[in-house]
Amino acid sequence: MKKLLPITLAGSVILISACAQEDETVEEPADAPSVEENEAAESESQDEVPTISYLEFDLEVDYEGTENDLEVSYNADENVEAVYEDQRNALTLAGDDAYQEIEPVLSELDFTDQTSDEEIVQAVIEGFEVEEGYQSIEIEITFEDGTEKEIEQQEE
Repeated sequence: MKKLLPITLAGSVILISACAQEDETVEEPADAPSVEENEAAESESQDEVPTISYLEFDLEVDYEGTENDLEVSYNADENVEAVYEDQRNALTLAGDDAYQEIEPVLSELDFTDQTSDEEIVQAVIEGFEVEEGYQSIEIEITFEDGTEKEIEQQEE
């Protein structure tokens, strides 16, 4: 029995050392971003500032016989809140999903409180792809300086 213990112990040591040597070193590809680049990219996405230059934006489009067929609401007073409802296409989004839907359009709209109502309406119709034949369109905007603009247009 005393001879069996050293043989068992020696076998265990060999087995353990053989398993430890199987670890492979994996090299990163030459074009892989460094840790610093990854951290910088993460912090940029977390610190991303909204590209929308309005504190509030509300749009309501009504078609004959219905109300709020298209409704867009964006509010960035304290926290960014967004709602996008398109009744004609059975699409209702809120929060991040709604923001992702409306941000590309609102970030492209570049008008001020001095822009004519007609220019604003036309830009909003094109941006949100409002279908022809609407009964009314209402737009309310609060600009970054706190100036408000309200537009209501009935289809003729």
